[in-house]
Amino acid sequence: MSTTNAAASSITASSVPDSTSAEITPTATETVADEPMVVEPVADEPVMVEEPYIIDCQLGLGPIVTYWSDGTVTGYSDYCQSIHDQVLADEVAANTPVCDGTTCRYPSGATRPDTNSSPRSPSPWVQGQLDWQACKEAGNTDEYCRLTLN
Repeated sequence: MSTTNAAASSITASSVPDSTSAEITPTATETVADEPMVVEPVADEPVMVEEPYIIDCQLGLGPIVTYWSDGTVTGYSDYCQSIHDQVLADEVAANTPVCDGTTCRYPSGATRPDTNSSPRSPSPWVQGQLDWQACKEAGNTDEYCRLTLN
């Protein structure tokens, strides 16, 4: 029992300066029960939140659809509008022929007659109808027009 009192008296003597105080404070040599250490974030450090960025745009000439890195899908964005405008310009260029007065040639190599050529000549059937009309308007008979036009 004397060893217990000696230990208690050494704690009391070293840790309590006044014998009337009921509070005991640990000394540097004593261990305190392990408590989890809580680290609070410092208020001065900004929390970095990554801004969503565009990962894709809907291709083609349909409505503008923007796909974002955070998984959201929205409509209009300046970037996707510029992509849409470029696709439209490329489509127009691919379907605009270069005409030389007789033939129009597309970038793909396809050709067609130039409808804006002047003078435009009618098809043989239409030309025959025009000639018949002119012959009749000149006062000629059907027999005469048949003989001269055929």
